[in-house]
Amino acid sequence: MNILIAPDSFKGSLSALEFCDIAAEVFQNHPVQDIKLHLLPLADGGEGTIDAVLTYTHAQKTAVKVHNALGLSDIAYYAFLSHEQPDNPYGRDTAIIEMAQASGLPAIHPSQRNPLKTSSSGTGELIKQALSKGARKLIIGLGGSATNDGGMGMLSALGVQFYNQQGQRLTPAGQMLGLIERIDTTQLDSRLKECDIIIASDVTSPLLGEQGASHVFAAQKGADAEMIRQLETGMTIFAEKTLSTLKLPATTVNIPGAGAAGGMGFALLTYTQAIVKSGFDVLAEISALNKLLKDKDNKPDMIITGEGYFDQQSLQGKLTGRLIAKAQAMNIPLTLICGNFTQGIEAQLSDNISLLALVNGLVSTDEAMQNTAELVKHQLIKFIRTDIV
Repeated sequence: MNILIAPDSFKGSLSALEFCDIAAEVFQNHPVQDIKLHLLPLADGGEGTIDAVLTYTHAQKTAVKVHNALGLSDIAYYAFLSHEQPDNPYGRDTAIIEMAQASGLPAIHPSQRNPLKTSSSGTGELIKQALSKGARKLIIGLGGSATNDGGMGMLSALGVQFYNQQGQRLTPAGQMLGLIERIDTTQLDSRLKECDIIIASDVTSPLLGEQGASHVFAAQKGADAEMIRQLETGMTIFAEKTLSTLKLPATTVNIPGAGAAGGMGFALLTYTQAIVKSGFDVLAEISALNKLLKDKDNKPDMIITGEGYFDQQSLQGKLTGRLIAKAQAMNIPLTLICGNFTQGIEAQLSDNISLLALVNGLVSTDEAMQNTAELVKHQLIKFIRTDIV
């Protein structure tokens, strides 16, 4: 029996690689005859993307001193694949950049989360360093951001200058979007024109409106209702000034993915030649997941995946949702171990999909966050005893 272990990370408490290590240990300590494990730690552009790439390639993990979302000095990493490496599927010097590394939410204490004040500058610093290293293909994962600045910070780090009505240069942050009067792109890093840029994201939201960046995602980054209103107003002004400066059609704000990562998708789609590709598909290619699913000798008889919180957004293109869709299409039983899930979502799943939550009547959310590894181990042991033995 082939069992595929293919989790996402549990944001802030357990990485996908750690989940796979736990699974390997559990199956070793609770041996079942004729079981073959396939361990594929995955990601969909958010937290854990760099670790996943490093698992499947000989990419170089490169450290960069950056400013985090609050402007504090920090160290972030990206993965660099030389065109000379045989496991580079892209044929060019390629940098895989994870926005969560430099501008991520997990690094900021809940009491300090405020998308009016956070900036994506650190992600721009990562991009600039990758360009200096020679990268001419950029894969930029947009999940897990702490920002709602429309990519203003990233653009500033790459040379774009923003000015208010008084001609003063603006320091990038969400609260500055509404003050933009003029945008100067003459100093935008010219090396970007030589780059193929892929936005790795499974968010399909437009930039503005009820389904846009501010209304859908700002609350989880610390925004209250008044902040969301201010951010939406500012984002509208930022979009108008961008489209006017770059002479782009108004419909650009409606491109699926423009609202990803607090509008970072919009910035990349307008100021560079970026295209959007599913983050899941990017990792499925690098990890050879699709090849495994088609291999008649190794095709999984069961799939185990995991993530921190399973909700409607998960089903709208995120890693676990995509795996569930594949499992349902191929009639493969799948078990999802998650911190918790939205009540009632089970009704949208087929009978061969099972949900196991760490949070229950005996375990609170805080306890689950603090003891994720042990609780995942317990659920895996339970899975072996009830679903296999």
